[in-house]
Amino acid sequence: MLEENKKVNLKTRMTAIGKFSLKTETATNPSVPTFFLALSNTNNSTSTSTNNSNIIDAKAITLPSRDNTLTTTEFEQTWLQRKMHEKHPRFHSKVTPCGEFFEPTELELHRHTSETLHMNLYPYRQDLKKRIELLVTTAMDVRDKLWEVQISSGDLGQSGAISQQRSRDIIRETETETETESSGNGNGNNTGKTLKETVMLFRCHHSLGDAVSLVAALGDLLDEAEEIQAKIRFEIQKRKNKHQGALKKLWRFLQKMIWFLFGSIQALQRQGYLMWTTAQNPFLAVLNKSNKDGLELAALGRSVSWCDVAGVDEVKKVAKIIGGPRATVNDVFVSCVTAAVARQLAEHRKRRSSSDNNYNNGNGDGDEVQMQMQMQKLMNVVIPAHLTGGILPPGRGVGNLIGAFVAQVPGEMDANTLPSERLQLVHASLDKVKRSPAPVLGYLIAKFTSQWLPESWAVGLFRRSSANAAVAITNSRGYEEKVHINGRTVESMVGFIPLPPGLPVGVVVQSYGSVISLTVNAEKWAVPDADKFLSWVLEEYKLLCKEASLKSQS
Repeated sequence: MLEENKKVNLKTRMTAIGKFSLKTETATNPSVPTFFLALSNTNNSTSTSTNNSNIIDAKAITLPSRDNTLTTTEFEQTWLQRKMHEKHPRFHSKVTPCGEFFEPTELELHRHTSETLHMNLYPYRQDLKKRIELLVTTAMDVRDKLWEVQISSGDLGQSGAISQQRSRDIIRETETETETESSGNGNGNNTGKTLKETVMLFRCHHSLGDAVSLVAALGDLLDEAEEIQAKIRFEIQKRKNKHQGALKKLWRFLQKMIWFLFGSIQALQRQGYLMWTTAQNPFLAVLNKSNKDGLELAALGRSVSWCDVAGVDEVKKVAKIIGGPRATVNDVFVSCVTAAVARQLAEHRKRRSSSDNNYNNGNGDGDEVQMQMQMQKLMNVVIPAHLTGGILPPGRGVGNLIGAFVAQVPGEMDANTLPSERLQLVHASLDKVKRSPAPVLGYLIAKFTSQWLPESWAVGLFRRSSANAAVAITNSRGYEEKVHINGRTVESMVGFIPLPPGLPVGVVVQSYGSVISLTVNAEKWAVPDADKFLSWVLEEYKLLCKEASLKSQS
């Protein structure tokens, strides 16, 4: 009896957003964030490659594979050595049958890890893409485990997880280093290095935690873990120092209360207006489909893609030149993504018009006028926002502290409209909403829904709360410098947003190593080719760069 009581006491209550993610997921829209880390072995080093005290003693773990790629055995032992199970016990939990609590499981890492065959490059990235498309549409049994990782290794660039350009750069850098070492040793023989990569393909259930807390938690696996924690503590202290003093704190509290009270009224009015006036998702409207059709079309699967775009400093410069001093990186890519959505809608409309003409024996009279009337001149976008500003305080475990807001931005615009005009309109719309309490209200409403409403009501409210948005766009801020795991460089960190029911497209704008990258996770019926969709985003960004260059020269 005492043992049973002890087990009950070990249970921890699930966060409100965690319960919400369980209640609102469906068979075709599981709430399963998916991401991968791609490592290179170019440092040709083992776990003793750095003096950081967080690095594992080489005697404590199994030696790396002969080509210095990461194996499942080394990953598991690294996990234990760095006490991930003690720092973040939720990684070793499962959801109770009632769906209200987490309870601990046995520390059996082999249940979470698997070694798989490495992905083939040809056709380019298709193997990795198919694996991701399967993972984002496959539900997890949260009553068994909350996360898993597939680990595979092969030749550098073989999978497409590391871009072709970056792979070429790595090879060139390694050849230069080898030549320098050879000449320095007076040895003319250039033996070279075996260039390999390891891909760690993760997926977890959203009830485990949001993207910010998951990335922060996995940061404890890194060689630079202590330095990262020190930077976070410094940043938190810097924020606190801004508001020292009793009077300053009281004044700030009063400002927040006034802001929340009046801002909440405006935010709720705005949300209600968007929900009332946006009767249908623009993709369904263009395809002449109903909301019920959209649920059935979800069975067609997903289309995913990812790419590097540009350096963070370059994007910030473009934002300021075109959008103004308060314009952000996120503004730039919301503008570029919505431009791509507009092109996708136009393509759907053109294909549908062509199909209808063929059915009607080629009678296309009035098609152009009809197409103009059907243009989606405004569209709604969902912007998830972390309530701590993307910083997870040291000592806090994985969890969910994320809200969201809906903003209305330009959709399909006149062909003569400049990209800079779209960006300025997007910035004006987003700036107004993101400075309101809308993200906090989103969090509080989700919390209330998860605790008090039945599952069917929660799903219905969640679907309507997106106001038939065309796309969800989230910003994930990663590490400014490249990080390492046991001396191996993490060349890329790429994540995919889980699509909630009724939202056909999700885009992640993420930074890592001072480079901005984008990912797309889309319903295939809405975006049949995510690679093509991303190419449209890049085209819009290049046009913005061109305008920014001309403006800076004038």
